[in-house]
Amino acid sequence: MEILVSLLGLGVGGLVNALADSLPTSRKFEKPRCPACTAPRPLSSWLGVVALLSNNWRCPYCDTPRLWRTPLIEIVMMAGSLWLFSTDPHRTFFWPGFLILSIFLLITIIDIEHRLILHVVTGPSALLIGLLGVLDPERGFQKTSVGGVVGFGVVLGLYLLGGVFARLIARLRGQVLDEVAFGFGDVTLAGVLGLSVGYPGILLALFLGILAAGEYSLVHILFMLSRRMYKAFVPIPYGPFLILGASIVYFGGRPLVDRIFPFGPLWFFILLVATFAVIYVWERQRETN
Repeated sequence: MEILVSLLGLGVGGLVNALADSLPTSRKFEKPRCPACTAPRPLSSWLGVVALLSNNWRCPYCDTPRLWRTPLIEIVMMAGSLWLFSTDPHRTFFWPGFLILSIFLLITIIDIEHRLILHVVTGPSALLIGLLGVLDPERGFQKTSVGGVVGFGVVLGLYLLGGVFARLIARLRGQVLDEVAFGFGDVTLAGVLGLSVGYPGILLALFLGILAAGEYSLVHILFMLSRRMYKAFVPIPYGPFLILGASIVYFGGRPLVDRIFPFGPLWFFILLVATFAVIYVWERQRETN
C-alpha cells in the first residue's frame, strides 16, 4: 500500500508542477511545456523525477534544463503522502490532509516564483477546503466558517492598514510607494487558511506566519546591510509564511506551539505595531538625513 501512496504523491506532485507552470500565464491547465521555447515536453519527461532518472532532463528542442523545483516538489509530495498515511491511514484524515498539502504547495510555488496568489486557485480551494471542514465532526460548520471569516477579516485589516502606511511613507519620501506588505491575494489566502484550520486555530496560524516573515525579513535586512546592498521596502512573498503557520496548526503542531508560545495572541499585535514603528522611524531618519 505504501508503494501506491508513493506513486499517488509522485503523480500529484507532477500535477502541482504543471499547474504552477501554466496557471500564472494562462489561468488554465496546460500540458507540460519547456518554459524557454514553449515546445511540448515528451511524455517521458512530464515528471521531474522520471526525467532526471531517464536522462531527459534537458529540452530536446532548445537544450534548456528543467527547474530543480520539479523533482523536489514531487519528492515532497511523496514524502508527505507517506507521512500522512503512516500517521493515520483512515480516509477521513489522509484525503483531506493530502488535498490541503497539494493546495498549499501549489500556492507556495506560484507566490515564490511570480509573487502572485491567484483567485483561480484560492476560489476553488476555498470551496473544497470549506466543504471538508464542514464535514469534519471536530470543526463543523461554525468553527470552519468563523475561521474563514476571521482569517479574511484580519488580513483585510492589515491590507488596508498597509495602504494607509504606504501613503504616509510616500508623503514623507515625496514619491509613490508601490509595494505594500500584504496584497489582496494574501487576504483571500488567509480566508482559505482560516477554512482549513478553523477558529481559533487561524489566530495562531497568522501569528506564526507573520512572526516567521518578520524573522526572515530581519535576517535579510542584516545580510543586505552587511554587503551594503540594502534597499528599503523590498517586497517579499508573504503567502509561504502564512501557509507555514497554517501547516503547523493543521498538521498537528499546535500542542508544541502552545508550549513554546504560552503568552497568547497579544504579542501578535505588539509585534505588528513594533514592526510598523521601526519602519516608520527608519524612513523618517532617512528623509531627515
